[in-house]
Amino acid sequence: MARTIIPPFLDPGSGIALIAPSRHADPSIVQLAKDWIKQNGWVPYPAPNLGIKKNQFGGTDKQRADDFNWSISNPKVHAIWAIRGGYGAVKIVDYINWESFKQNPKWIIGFSDFTIFLSHISKENIMGIHSWMPIQIPMLKNKSLISLSKILKGNADELKAKRHPKNVNGKTLGKLKGGNLSVLYSLLGSDSFPKLDGCILALEDLDEYKYHIDRMIIALKRAGALDKVIGIAMGSFSDIKDNAEKFGQEPYEIIKENFPKNIPLAIDLPFGHESDNEAFITGNTYELEVNDSGSRLAPVL
Repeated sequence: MARTIIPPFLDPGSGIALIAPSRHADPSIVQLAKDWIKQNGWVPYPAPNLGIKKNQFGGTDKQRADDFNWSISNPKVHAIWAIRGGYGAVKIVDYINWESFKQNPKWIIGFSDFTIFLSHISKENIMGIHSWMPIQIPMLKNKSLISLSKILKGNADELKAKRHPKNVNGKTLGKLKGGNLSVLYSLLGSDSFPKLDGCILALEDLDEYKYHIDRMIIALKRAGALDKVIGIAMGSFSDIKDNAEKFGQEPYEIIKENFPKNIPLAIDLPFGHESDNEAFITGNTYELEVNDSGSRLAPVL
């Protein structure tokens, strides 16, 4: 089995690049990101094209890819942080210099649309950080804000949730992968789809219809992607819609029905598009424990 690569944790004075690989970055949010980085003793490095707007995107595909590649090659940069999500990462993933990244891995940080990059590097056994992004700073709870800085310093916290009546009790240990369900579904059949055998799968989503969630889960199931998943960690499924003719199932019921039976299922863990969006390390080994008291997702570093 290939060795898992852990990028170096950050020391005081380390640099964090700010990029907009999907939607464009508002200047006020860029300033919030700079302030947070400085408050933690690090140095912000806005990418050269940060702030450019091309329709809804943070510049052309080339400009956004250039910023990611600039961050990879810059020796002052030790982590690469997306300002926000939206849509657009899939349009540049094939233009990133991943060979250079493998030679000098750095922490890449984001979630939602950024799931594409986290999934892509997981195939090379490189860890990344599924985390809140600067656009969320005004709404986040303090524990979420702190969770990212703790990971970057090498002190990742566990994620906990209260008991949910639809949880499936159990305990398992495996690499944690996943992120946004819609993005994972869109990667099926591509070189960026993660290997999920023996993994705990983290899932969250936003602004989807219930039948869309069902369609995506069944597509993953029919492709054989879920056959050997050993645990499910569900974050928030926010602003989920239904038709006038009710679908009849909630997201956790759809997921529970289509995954291998009797594997641990934790519902409402604190990550996703809500004020609770605590960071975790993709590709790292986690212990998922679900019992009558609640659930916990604990890193094994």
